[in-house]
Amino acid sequence: MTTRPSASLVVHGEVSEAKSAGAEGSPEWWRRSSGRKRPGFFTLKSLMRGIAALPLVLAVPVMAQSNPPLSLVVGFSPGGGVDTLARLIAQEIAGDLGRAVVVENRPGAGGTIAVDSVARAAPDGNTMLFTETSALIAPHVFPTVTYDPQDTFTPVGMVGRSALAVAVPASSEYTTLSELLDGARAKPGKLSYASVGVGSQHHLSGEWIKNLAGVEIEHVPYRGGSQAMQDLASAQIPMGVASLAAAQPHVEGGRVRVLAVLSAERFPGTPDVPTVGETLPGFDSTPSLYILAPAGTPQATVEQVTKALQKAVESPKIQEAFALQGSEAHYLPPAELAQWMRDEEARWVGVIDRAKLKFE
Repeated sequence: MTTRPSASLVVHGEVSEAKSAGAEGSPEWWRRSSGRKRPGFFTLKSLMRGIAALPLVLAVPVMAQSNPPLSLVVGFSPGGGVDTLARLIAQEIAGDLGRAVVVENRPGAGGTIAVDSVARAAPDGNTMLFTETSALIAPHVFPTVTYDPQDTFTPVGMVGRSALAVAVPASSEYTTLSELLDGARAKPGKLSYASVGVGSQHHLSGEWIKNLAGVEIEHVPYRGGSQAMQDLASAQIPMGVASLAAAQPHVEGGRVRVLAVLSAERFPGTPDVPTVGETLPGFDSTPSLYILAPAGTPQATVEQVTKALQKAVESPKIQEAFALQGSEAHYLPPAELAQWMRDEEARWVGVIDRAKLKFE
């Protein structure tokens, strides 16, 4: 019987086994803002905080470190929601690939710096993009973005979906989205909200909320979710459109309150949190996470990564880990991902046109 090499984390030359820990029951961290506690919050959280704080993580099969590493490029800063989930996937697929998987952060410009870098990368199978829905949106809001999401990349597989949320500091006077929007109407232009960058799905979602509600709220872009959440938690900014994964530790720590999720339906991990659509009918902004390779990447390499990705995403370990991060693991093969990309891009073009969202 063949022994599968174990996946380890290699951090600045030191190797340590990555151990996962389960949690009893469903996550209820969002209840903290209402004073209800869930004892013994999951131990995986402390592991992920440590991982997210690192600028670089290698998930390395111990017996196969001589193979060229696979670089997963992420367009957001370490510690944010997309970065955290990318590191979970990198760790899990490394063993089946028999090579190191490197998470490389290239934040800025709403994630387009990372997308453009992978679009220009050699199609040798050593560089891929771990991204989300904003990669489909950017060409329609930034005149300087020239890549075509459909032609520039080869779909590898969908990883899952995460949840965005409208969040405020725990000390905020607003306890519901309706109260916040009423406050914005009463004080036009006095409120502001944080996002992970101009043109990101967070930003476009905030502008869409403003458009539907008929309110004026100033946008304050950050280079990533980590700093935005820190400022929100310390009440340096009164509102944020953030990922649940990034907001999670701050909600658990009693520093942030989540008012609504941006998905069409209440998110599985947060059934008590209402949707924006319950206040503003028709609203739906759910980032999906997926991996793309530069066009022309060898099909054999794409198929190898696809196979490892499916196994990882459908595993109980990743299903649970995503849920504990306020996300949902969900696999789609390349052909179905390609169709989803076409449909989602067309949907957002409609949103952009109706809300007149264009940026220089």
